[in-house]
Amino acid sequence: MIQNCIDALEAFDLPFQTIICTCVQHEEELHEEMEFIWLIEGNVEVVCEKKTYELTSNTVFMIYMKQRHSVRSSPDSLMITFRLKNDYLFEHHLNFDRIPFRNRVYTFEELAIKYNAVPLILSQIILLLNQPVPSPNIRYKIIGYYNMYVYDLYSVRLKERYLDVKKMNYDEYLLRFHTLLEYINHHYQEPITLRCLSSLVGISTFRISHFLRDRLGISFKEYLQHIRFEHALKELKNSSLPIADIVRNCGFSDAKYLNALMKEKFHITALKYRSIMSRHETPGFSGLSDPKLINELYRRLHQIDRGIYMHDAFGLKGKDAMPIDEFKGGFI
Repeated sequence: MIQNCIDALEAFDLPFQTIICTCVQHEEELHEEMEFIWLIEGNVEVVCEKKTYELTSNTVFMIYMKQRHSVRSSPDSLMITFRLKNDYLFEHHLNFDRIPFRNRVYTFEELAIKYNAVPLILSQIILLLNQPVPSPNIRYKIIGYYNMYVYDLYSVRLKERYLDVKKMNYDEYLLRFHTLLEYINHHYQEPITLRCLSSLVGISTFRISHFLRDRLGISFKEYLQHIRFEHALKELKNSSLPIADIVRNCGFSDAKYLNALMKEKFHITALKYRSIMSRHETPGFSGLSDPKLINELYRRLHQIDRGIYMHDAFGLKGKDAMPIDEFKGGFI
């Protein structure tokens, strides 16, 4: 479906492409990747394997691997398309191409209720698009939620084919993942250890180590380093604190370690970075952060009221660009 379309988050090397489209007129094609079309506004006609499907506002359609399809939308349409990268799926032994699939149109609410990770992925994408400076922390959250989603989707597809395959309870994994990351994000200044995280969620340090690596794609120590480094960059840019204070505030052992990371990432010292940031504003995502689009995505997510069992899991509460006053916090 994607012809001359740009991946809005290409710089982050995510396991899927994110394409924001308005009016689309794509002739029939066939490709190897799976696609999810989320129609936010307007109307779309999808012809898939010679059968026509009509999408209306806030509906979703999945195009499976190697399915012939064409897409035509109304002039006022607005949609987001996610194309899943095959090399990532194959690397994780998710052989979707071997599992039969029946096409149909879903409401977004139906999809989000069936797969809890979907609204969480989208909420992190909204936050990423709203960031003036790219955030590695949000990137890894997106990857973590995405991994749980595709594994859950794969198990459901297998269950439909082989009745003895049990669907895993990913609600428990989502809650565990959210609890661990939120704890790290709020206590990064402290000497956090796997033993500390083990007591938090009640599983062994060995299991936590593998759980985080499987979801994030990096080790616990690497993730903690990313969080501390991200906060150090913010303080270097937005404060006049001495480097020694920033090192202490962000949980680093000493200034030499911070400078080693700065040279690895930017080939400059922390002081040089601060000097450059004081003269130039980083561009961020000004070309992609359409307030109208972001507010609309936010509004749609918060229409999905499933009860509160994770405190402010979306992380969208209180954002100035998102004036929804009826949201009380929690996982929707």
